[in-house]
Amino acid sequence: MKKTALFLVSVLLVLGGAAGQNGNSTGRFEWVRGYAPGEHVSIVGSVTDSVGNLYILGSFNFESRWENGELIMPITPHNGAQNGVNTLIAKISPEGEMVWKKVIHGNYCPSQPHDIKAVGDTAFACLVTMPLASLDYYLYYLDTLIEATRTTDQTWPGYPMSAEGVDFKCLALITFDFDGNVLEQHFLQISFVDRNGEDIYYVYPPNSGQSDFLSTDVPLYPSFTIDGDGNIYLSRLLDGNVLGGPYNGEYSVSDGTISAIKFWCNRRLVGMAPADSILYGTTQIIKFSPRFDTLLRNRLLLQKGDVLIGSISYLEIDNTNKIYLNGELRPGNQGMKSKGIIPVDTIQGLSFYIDADKNDWKSIVVRFDSTLTATRLVSLEDSIIDSTRYLGIYCFNDIAFDNDSGLIVISLWPCRNAFGNPQHNYSYFMYDGIQTSININSSVLILDKETMNLKSYGQLNSPYCSRIVQSFPPRGNLACAKNRIFFQSDFSGNIRYPNQTLQAPNISVPGFCLNVFDYKGNMIEGVDYHSYSQSNRPGPIKIQDSVLYLCSMLASDANFGGVSMPNRGTYTGVIAKYVDTAFMTPYVAPAPHGGGERIDWVKPEECAVYPNPTLDKLTIKTDERVARVSAFSTNGIPTDLKINGNVVDVSPLPQGVYLIEIVTEKTKYYTKFIKK
Repeated sequence: MKKTALFLVSVLLVLGGAAGQNGNSTGRFEWVRGYAPGEHVSIVGSVTDSVGNLYILGSFNFESRWENGELIMPITPHNGAQNGVNTLIAKISPEGEMVWKKVIHGNYCPSQPHDIKAVGDTAFACLVTMPLASLDYYLYYLDTLIEATRTTDQTWPGYPMSAEGVDFKCLALITFDFDGNVLEQHFLQISFVDRNGEDIYYVYPPNSGQSDFLSTDVPLYPSFTIDGDGNIYLSRLLDGNVLGGPYNGEYSVSDGTISAIKFWCNRRLVGMAPADSILYGTTQIIKFSPRFDTLLRNRLLLQKGDVLIGSISYLEIDNTNKIYLNGELRPGNQGMKSKGIIPVDTIQGLSFYIDADKNDWKSIVVRFDSTLTATRLVSLEDSIIDSTRYLGIYCFNDIAFDNDSGLIVISLWPCRNAFGNPQHNYSYFMYDGIQTSININSSVLILDKETMNLKSYGQLNSPYCSRIVQSFPPRGNLACAKNRIFFQSDFSGNIRYPNQTLQAPNISVPGFCLNVFDYKGNMIEGVDYHSYSQSNRPGPIKIQDSVLYLCSMLASDANFGGVSMPNRGTYTGVIAKYVDTAFMTPYVAPAPHGGGERIDWVKPEECAVYPNPTLDKLTIKTDERVARVSAFSTNGIPTDLKINGNVVDVSPLPQGVYLIEIVTEKTKYYTKFIKK
């Protein structure tokens, strides 16, 4: 009983607004670096090498400066430069110094970073949308200022990205060695063929002073990965909007007026794929041979005209060359095109459906082999249907692999911002046709890598849903190794860990932190950044032995374990090195306390309470006989509640947040509920 009392005291301190504790963390922040200002500051991805250097891919504004005052872009913009999104590629040493940087800045056509991946042990590749040609403007490309000449063909003579008679954007895949030297650069575009097999051109009126040029496009929300043989896999979201032609609205994918898509690399045709009249939003996966020499395979994930998939599609590859696609499935045009159950069966051997009447959404992860044949599929859907259902509730976010343990970890992102609006509902995880209920506040799912079956899941012990990341890049806010899972999130109110509590001073202004779980879904610890803003955004995480490299975009002052980082603009791109020698060995959970009494926070599969919030009655869903129920207010005073079977009368309680103790014939459970 003594341990129970101590446990309750610690929980009551949390509910009463106690200050966050440091816990038993053995880690420390070795340094924190950053660049600012600018609303376009972000870090979308990172990789490390074997000696601990960090390579980042991000975006910046042309006035952004590294923390020592050095401009990110080493020239002064001119010619009416526009302060939009620009690309930063940089190497950060283990000591936190910027060893070198490369930037891409186009003052007419913005440059946008998408994805970064390691290539073997000696190089890395970056995927970037950037100008391919321009007229009377300039491009700062890596280390070279390229100024356009006024010509009707819109070219930068002598540069590999220069092109005649095409639109001005491309998707660049640039490979660097660790010293910043460009090993390869490939410039990819897509053009379109009409129903008669003819190329589609933008047509300018006579005497306009401009030439007609090929109608091209840049892949939308692209991601890529490279297998062990050097083959390149690219995913993109198909855009069914108007794609060009003499008049607006003449050609589109969805109405069949576009019959095929051509793929160009470095101004050379490398392949063609049928358009198949697919609807806007369908994901396409394309496999190219090394150096984009040949299009090898093309895969449209879904081909039914009333279904679309997209929003957060991206690719990852494991150590056995299996490819994983993350995305969403939902009715076309938000349920307006179809009614009732829509079967989706175009993924070989994997059948599932969506319910258009309920505007049903599913978040899915599909595994493919090297031939782009789908071999496994898991999905997540939630149980909330209301007038704002189209916003979604949950979707898969990031994927991480632990090859030593044979596990996949998936983080979840609640699409609805639930700060100040607690969610007490359940989502459903599907694998092998088995539906498993998980709590809506779940944060990470742990799957068996071979079968992709659910082994366990973990949830943030917070009174309100916490966003793990935004719905679009940055990606990679998830890492796992040696029985530890790391991800960053903001949190509203507080987060309770076994030995500490992180607390935001204002429930409407969330805090920001690093979370650590084990592979059973148990919370280990949290590291508070002491940064409070609704605009903070987590970025990528990399783990190497005892080091975590943490990237984030902070919109307020922060303090990383005594290392301060003042906010220097709308956003500050932050890079922090967190060192903990405990990460070198597998985490072992503390032994359970003695005394023959088990104390647990409520787990949905064992004991659940609903509805929550409630006005008068609270139902306890459990297979165990409920013997006693008590509610503890923030002042620590218990109130024994009347129970009738599994129904608890909470009507005598004033409005507020309560800790409830549920005593069964086997154990005691604790959770919170809100009395309206």
